[in-house]
Amino acid sequence: MKTNLPSGEWPWGSGSFKALGPHKIELIYLSIEWGLEVLITDVDALVLRDPFPHMARWPDAGFLTTTDHLGNTTNDDGLESHNGIHSAFNIGYMYFRPSALPLVLEWRRVIREKPTERWDQGEFNRIARLGWAPSRTSGLSDPRLFWSYRQQVIGGVLSVALFCGGHNYFVSQFAQRRGWAPFSVHTTFQYSGAVGKRHRLREGMFWHDPPAYYEPPNGLLTFPLDLPPALLHPPGGMHVGGHVELVNQQLRQVRQALALATALKRVLIMPAFVCGYDKAWYALASGRSRGAFGGAHGWIVPIRDCPLDHVLEVATLSPVENIREYSFLRNPRTPQAVKRSVANTTLAHAYESANRSNGALNDEVERLRRDFAQTKVLNVINAGAVNMYKYLSKEETNEFVHKFRHVNGGGGCAP
Repeated sequence: MKTNLPSGEWPWGSGSFKALGPHKIELIYLSIEWGLEVLITDVDALVLRDPFPHMARWPDAGFLTTTDHLGNTTNDDGLESHNGIHSAFNIGYMYFRPSALPLVLEWRRVIREKPTERWDQGEFNRIARLGWAPSRTSGLSDPRLFWSYRQQVIGGVLSVALFCGGHNYFVSQFAQRRGWAPFSVHTTFQYSGAVGKRHRLREGMFWHDPPAYYEPPNGLLTFPLDLPPALLHPPGGMHVGGHVELVNQQLRQVRQALALATALKRVLIMPAFVCGYDKAWYALASGRSRGAFGGAHGWIVPIRDCPLDHVLEVATLSPVENIREYSFLRNPRTPQAVKRSVANTTLAHAYESANRSNGALNDEVERLRRDFAQTKVLNVINAGAVNMYKYLSKEETNEFVHKFRHVNGGGGCAP
């Protein structure tokens, strides 16, 4: 199917973004008109397992869809209950049978009227609920299904723990908490554009990079974060100031370690951040779910293994060149030769040198270069706890400051 649309990343809501909708719907329409079952996904919605045996559990469903609902409504691997069918259906991962034809025909007609103005997902949500009857249970193989579009088509919402949106997988972490292997992960509810999506998929160990990515020529640097318990669980509970202090504590340590990694020409393996609050483009929840994205469970905060794009604009770090994701050493694609070549060391206490002209306070950085030249993973235990500028020459300091002068980020909106 030829679209004649431009290549590259399209901004959400742009003309190209909306112009893809008619092609997508036409593909669905033709497939089910020919009597086929069809699974259709966005390019950023990964298919991780064969879903067709799972879909076969509901043979009367005309469509099964993922959702932007942020709280699981069930504790099993079935469909979400009717408590989860009123949030937006996300058409980035959907399954259709020929019995959905009445809905798809109307969807196709409406989008073709104004193909560059109407949003395919918004129209699907409207049409699917047009004349629907969620309370009607007759003729359903499962009470979690519902009668959609003028009670002519049966629909269902797939489990948020198995067919995951970006928040449900990377923030609420439903699949991880249950030890389940998801069928799909869709990088929604994220930040930093396409670079942020790829980094999240690397954090989840889903993204396949070229072999060279997993063995940088000058090696890797790691360090442990120092997180005082009082910052993780402040008296009286987490609050806006506590979240900011917790994130800043981690960013200060990352800055020191990144400066050392730059001087050593190593790639920094980012630590697993902990976020006191969630991140959103509008006010976070208050009350029992204080600090979580609106609609999410309150128990998700503080967020461990918090996505990097919650605290930094990932693209400004030039990630492939300068950093690796926190899960890098757990990734099965990282060679064993890298995982086995690990050394631990500590930076000696910096002392003032009488010779300030060369910008060096001691030879610790040179010692690390010399003693660990063949070590692939160097763990500097106190890299985040010292003032790294005392260890770097003036030239090394200037290189670091210039290289990362555009790094920025931001937290979420306060409750």
